[in-house]
Amino acid sequence: MAKLKRLDRLDVTTTDVKDAASIYRNNFELDVKLAPDAAFASVSIADAEIRLTPAASQSDSEGMSGLWLEAEDIDAVCAALTRKGYGFKPIRAANGRRIVEVEPKSANQVPLFIFDRKG
Repeated sequence: MAKLKRLDRLDVTTTDVKDAASIYRNNFELDVKLAPDAAFASVSIADAEIRLTPAASQSDSEGMSGLWLEAEDIDAVCAALTRKGYGFKPIRAANGRRIVEVEPKSANQVPLFIFDRKG
């Protein structure tokens, strides 16, 4: 497999962003930045982030909704995924990153995004 450099971000869906942010701040003494109107919160852990985002409704489940990993070279990642027979969406560019979204069935049902900064 192509070399992965680091965990960049873990997206977590919650029914109450302010409450979830206070748990990370108060229980774990982590740096938490709440966006205006509690649209989301960013929890910093070293050079990685936990992004707390609101659930679409109170009945939606809470938990991990995305895993972001940084790679050396996204083309090498795509080549390795293809060799292994794993599905993924075409590379897209956003915010100076080239991003590939791995199909959930190929990533243990986890929304997995792998990117490089060659965008």
